[in-house]
Amino acid sequence: MEIGRQVIEKLQRKKKMQPTTPPILQGLEVHFYLPDTRQIIHLSGRHSAEELCVEASKKLSLSPLCSTLFALYNDQSSTWYPPNHIFDIDEMTRLRLHFRMRFYFINWHGTDKDSPAILRHSLKRTGNQGTALLDMPSLTYLYAQSQYDFHSGLAPLRSPQSEEDAQQIENECLGMAVMAISHEAMGNHLPTQELTKRFKYKNYIPASLNQIISQRNILTRLRITNVFKAFLEEFNDKTVNNSSVNNSDLKIKYISTLETLTRNFGCEVFEPLSLSIHENEDMASGDEDGTGHCVLVSGTCGIKWHKVPAETCPDLLTHQRRKKSSKRKRRQSPQSGGPKDPSKDDGWTIFSDFHEITYIVIRDSAVTVYKQDNKRMELRLASREEALSFVSLIDGYFRLTVDAHHFLCTDVAPDAVQTNLKEGCHGPISTEYAIHKLKQEGYEEGMYILRWSCADYGHVLLTVVCSESDVCGPTGKTVKNFQIEKLEDGYRLCGTNIERPTLRELTDQLSGHCLSTESTTLKVGRGCPPQPREASNLLLVTRPDTATLPSLSQLIFHRINKEDIIQETHLGRGTRTNIYSGKLKVRSEDDEGLPGFRNTEEVKVVLKVLGAGHKDISAFLETVSLMRQISHKHMALLYGICMHSMDIIMVEEFVQHGPLDLFMRAHHSILTPSWKFQVAEQLASVLSYLEDKKLVHGFVCTKNILLAKDGLDGQAAPFIKLSDPGVPITVLSREECIDRIPWIAPECVKNPNMLSIAVDKWGFGTTLWEICYNGEVPLRDKKRTEKERFYEAESALVSPNSSELADLITQCMNYDPRKRPFFRAIVRELDRIKEQNPAMVSGVVPLQEIDPTLFESRFLRKIRELGEGHYGKVELCMYDPHGDQTGQLVAVKSLKSESEGPENSNLRKEINTMRELYHQNIVKYKGICNEEGGMTIKLIMEYLPAGSLKEYLPKNKAQTSQHRLLHYAVQICQGMDYLGSQNYIHRDLAARNVLVENETLVKIGDFGLTKSIEDNADYYTVKEEQDSPVYWYAPECLIHRKFYKASDVWSFGVTLYELMTYCDRKSSPPEMFQNMIGRSHGQMTMARLVKALEDGWRLSCPPSCPDMVYIQMRRCWAHAPEDRVDFKGLIEVFERLLSTEEPSLMRSC
Repeated sequence: MEIGRQVIEKLQRKKKMQPTTPPILQGLEVHFYLPDTRQIIHLSGRHSAEELCVEASKKLSLSPLCSTLFALYNDQSSTWYPPNHIFDIDEMTRLRLHFRMRFYFINWHGTDKDSPAILRHSLKRTGNQGTALLDMPSLTYLYAQSQYDFHSGLAPLRSPQSEEDAQQIENECLGMAVMAISHEAMGNHLPTQELTKRFKYKNYIPASLNQIISQRNILTRLRITNVFKAFLEEFNDKTVNNSSVNNSDLKIKYISTLETLTRNFGCEVFEPLSLSIHENEDMASGDEDGTGHCVLVSGTCGIKWHKVPAETCPDLLTHQRRKKSSKRKRRQSPQSGGPKDPSKDDGWTIFSDFHEITYIVIRDSAVTVYKQDNKRMELRLASREEALSFVSLIDGYFRLTVDAHHFLCTDVAPDAVQTNLKEGCHGPISTEYAIHKLKQEGYEEGMYILRWSCADYGHVLLTVVCSESDVCGPTGKTVKNFQIEKLEDGYRLCGTNIERPTLRELTDQLSGHCLSTESTTLKVGRGCPPQPREASNLLLVTRPDTATLPSLSQLIFHRINKEDIIQETHLGRGTRTNIYSGKLKVRSEDDEGLPGFRNTEEVKVVLKVLGAGHKDISAFLETVSLMRQISHKHMALLYGICMHSMDIIMVEEFVQHGPLDLFMRAHHSILTPSWKFQVAEQLASVLSYLEDKKLVHGFVCTKNILLAKDGLDGQAAPFIKLSDPGVPITVLSREECIDRIPWIAPECVKNPNMLSIAVDKWGFGTTLWEICYNGEVPLRDKKRTEKERFYEAESALVSPNSSELADLITQCMNYDPRKRPFFRAIVRELDRIKEQNPAMVSGVVPLQEIDPTLFESRFLRKIRELGEGHYGKVELCMYDPHGDQTGQLVAVKSLKSESEGPENSNLRKEINTMRELYHQNIVKYKGICNEEGGMTIKLIMEYLPAGSLKEYLPKNKAQTSQHRLLHYAVQICQGMDYLGSQNYIHRDLAARNVLVENETLVKIGDFGLTKSIEDNADYYTVKEEQDSPVYWYAPECLIHRKFYKASDVWSFGVTLYELMTYCDRKSSPPEMFQNMIGRSHGQMTMARLVKALEDGWRLSCPPSCPDMVYIQMRRCWAHAPEDRVDFKGLIEVFERLLSTEEPSLMRSC
């Protein structure tokens, strides 16, 4: 009879327990899993999912910190709503939703000692200590939700691997029932003897298991019931009643057991219609015949995927059970349980952790997830609703673990996050973190942080550094919190009548006021908005800090032997460096050949040489060390460094197509908007990687971007590599910093040590402008003072035609570095703009006057040395701005690195002289090249390949007649006459300074000693000490240091003498003089030379020199300047000699 009664009662209870879904009469309902909590009902209006979640959180007394773990779920369609989803509710609406914790982290409770505990960031965190993830209301609700999921099957049991494992799962389920009943009894203060009468285990185990047990014979079921009752009584008598556990302990134990007892607890599995993994443009993995895919998203391991045979895809869980069972039978003991952490499960391929994701794109039901290395996952889901559900899951986990103030996809972006970014307001960070940030920012009076309250959804806290005082005066600084109330249509500072529509307007209003109390003065100054990946209690630590940031405190680089590099062609100048092409001998790593034999190959490289004597060695080495420690596909590879003969050589990979700016200028007519967007996205991607590493590049510009693949064939995309920044801006002079305007951020012009990640954002904005305008140089026509004023006035570059691109550039080039966007946001915006405005037009570049006399050092490619003096040198260079070896050859005169001071001034004077001279017989001035911000300068002149007369005549004596020599003499006189007419004295006229353009034309060069004389003066007095060509000087120059125009006539006479001797070294003026007076040194030589000239000694007539020519020499050497012939008279005589055929005039001495 008893058995029959039990059966009848069972049938009655089963009928009562049939799940019934209450009908929805009208509107939108949000249901809860707590039995005593009434649902939220809205019958009309527009409500976002985010607003409804806040309303639900308030109803459950959840803290603002924990509310971000929850979302709205539709159990009818099995989809989650993104926070920005709008529900339009009217009389036709019939919608039931559930408020659920969606974002779950395995081992958040820390009970598994083999896995890292999940904790909130804390400033005082050491090891596994930190702030707990959940508050008590959140734990209570999660427990109720977990009970529902366990009983209803929403959290399915793991697949048994054997009969023993199936029994173990059943026992664990009964143990879960024990904990649930004990928890309920403890809450209702029920005695142990009442438990077995009031609670039945069948109401606390999964319905599926209950069904299995119900199919067993009656004796087995009774045995299970009796064993359960005994265990329940024992657990309560020995554990609960002696206070070994409390209510929270039971909740935590219950939830933690679900992590091992159920399948993929706390994770979400998606079954896309198609999936492919791409690396660059090549598909690494994708759809295959007969194969489907599953994608799993977990808070502790990111995004994973695996393949599933197509025929079993509709019954995925059955396949998974069978697949795991076969593996466990082969590899594991029958007693082993299921995996706890999905990251440890076999068969899954990890695609990405959340910190590696840059942005996500949704197109209808297709989703593309982009990583920092440009690898991407493309998947197509069954509907757009499922796509939004998938993306909002990843986006939410990203904000919880990586960056609390960023969103990966605009289609699911929470309104609160977007508003906070616009207002410069933080989420509910703790006071501890707010004070810490204020101290990091400088702790200045008036500095403030806006942050949402950690306790009250309707208030914002204004945390300000204030000054305190007492009757004796100021006592110091302190931090005060002022409440701002959120109103329906704005914000109001509590305790005042100051009210504004936005927080930014409110703080702007407060910045003009000074509010005082008895001891505190509130003065609102500079705000501190959220920064990328800022650590705070909003973020969770999901794993130990294993990744170490690159170190700046110690230098790390690979040393390369000088024998392993071959220096080849000079490619140009960098900042204080010379750049060469070259080769590197790379030895095979697995080379284990015979001793003395090494397997090597030569790799083409670029060599950047910092010469001896520079003061920037340590800064240069820091750059090398930093480049060596980072690795990214869009960063140029640094092989290492070579130190040789006081030179430091950076060895970097050679990139085929060279600098981006030159390439774009050369191919501007065929570059498409798509091509430009891809380049910009790749650059933003690598800069986002550096931002995550908290590294600053410091000189982002198109000339530092190298093009590895041009992408013009239509088969592949362009592929860029960001080169090293060279010498850091922290060691540059102010002039050098100004020269880098507009690439250098304004704050670095004021203080080069203000180097932060925001600097690269400004540089990216300028670089994006360059890309829009095909590599054109912004502000090219501006002088240094104009560039300074450009920044002082906070001016902006001319905007491209695309308003959205112009807006992005403006955001990047914000004069407040704290308001520049994160690079992840920049990457996301670039993709959005590309989709919305694929026909991007760069617009017409504003006309810029290009000064042809200004040469860029990066395009001066040294070919060989032409000459060298005590202080300076002349080099033959090719100026090749197009990089195609079609540039012009020029002679470049510069000072040696160790020469400075007066020598630098003299070179500048020579440049000022040459730029004013223009004559066919004077070497043409082409321009200058400024380096180091104009601190050093180079003179650019035309290159005359035949060299000077001193070099030319001895080699070409047979082909050069006296008639030709007289032609040279006339041309020299004509050039000198022009020089005199411009009130210049050359002071260094000699055959070595007369250059030969061709066999019929010579030109006067080297104006290093040339001086200008006043219009009303006849001579110039030497005031500086420097080496002088004394053997070519007139007596007044040697005795009185006075130089007249007639002094150049004396020097011409000596030069004419050189011509007539064909510059024979044995007959040179110094040699002839020393042969006469004997060898001497220093002042003795000068004294003997002066005495000889005063006594009337002159150079003798060279062999075969015509009498009339030597007579002209003597006229040049008259002792008194006023007695000498002038250049016009010499021209007349020589032209008459050249025109006459009378032999007597050309008779030799």
